[in-house]
Amino acid sequence: MLKKERIPIIFFALLSLVCGLWTGLTRIGWDARAFALSAHHGAIMVSAFLGTLITLEKIIPLRNKFLYAIPVINASSVAVFFIGQPRVACYITVASSLALSVVFLHYLNKQRSLVYLLMLAGSVCWLVGNILILTKSFYPLAFPWWASFALFVISAERMELMQFLPVATLHKSSFVSLLGMFLIGCFFSFHGAGNLFCGFALIGISLWLMRFDITAVNLKKSGLPQFVAVALLAAYAALLFTGVFFISLPNQWLSYDAIVHSFFLGFVFSMIFAHGPIILPNVLGIRVTHFSPLAYGWLAILHLSWMVRIFGDITVHLVARKVSGAMSAVAIIGYFITLAIVIVRSHRHVKVV
Repeated sequence: MLKKERIPIIFFALLSLVCGLWTGLTRIGWDARAFALSAHHGAIMVSAFLGTLITLEKIIPLRNKFLYAIPVINASSVAVFFIGQPRVACYITVASSLALSVVFLHYLNKQRSLVYLLMLAGSVCWLVGNILILTKSFYPLAFPWWASFALFVISAERMELMQFLPVATLHKSSFVSLLGMFLIGCFFSFHGAGNLFCGFALIGISLWLMRFDITAVNLKKSGLPQFVAVALLAAYAALLFTGVFFISLPNQWLSYDAIVHSFFLGFVFSMIFAHGPIILPNVLGIRVTHFSPLAYGWLAILHLSWMVRIFGDITVHLVARKVSGAMSAVAIIGYFITLAIVIVRSHRHVKVV
């Protein structure tokens, strides 16, 4: 059954995404008329968009309508950025990340599980990043903590799906150790040893996921399962390259840009592309009955876009960087439009049946 009360939250999360892409185009050199907001591109993408989606997904199983206030309030931060009150918007995201941490603590108290421990760690990292933005107003300080937020929550979800696979306890322990290694690197990120910790951790995490995730099985299937497997493998490859960039790129201003966007575009958004056709319909209470091969096209453009961006960063080719930004925006918007069409068609098909 369609959960209509969740549609406005998803709408405002996607509106935050559009605003984030808009500000990103301005930052990269396009005349997108978002100069005042462009400084807060990172907060809009990570907190207003990604934070809202993750929070909405995690509160639904608790069946408490009062908890819907968390993603609603969090999504409202983008409107507060728009009216020129970034400090108030930061207070909102701090409160939202604190609330999500309490939600995960509740899960952990109910079920002592490594999965919920990792999710709790991820939400605390989101909270730390938001506090750093509020107190220091310097986005490079927040980036490693926001990256940890995405990395820990995504890793926890993959481990949850792998819990019935024959993965030895030793291998699971090594994976958690790699996540801890990345977290240690966050305390010194972009400063010598911190880069090495983060880089080697991401390389290890990506290789672990390639080895133990269920992608190999789904690659042999067709339709949506095969697309999910391809998107996951592409994400893990991007994570591997992010680790390499942490270690190998010289300490200059565009190295930061390369690391940030290979991680968030190549890894995080590829994971969103993989999980979107499953999670978003479930949030809406719809069973997907269709799959569009167009998703492969948007996935290819997404990954090509961050590769072009890395080329532009390394060679300081400003035109390549501008083109890459437009490609990323087209891929992400095109993907969500395609997903929306698939969901609507599935809903109508179920109603007719």
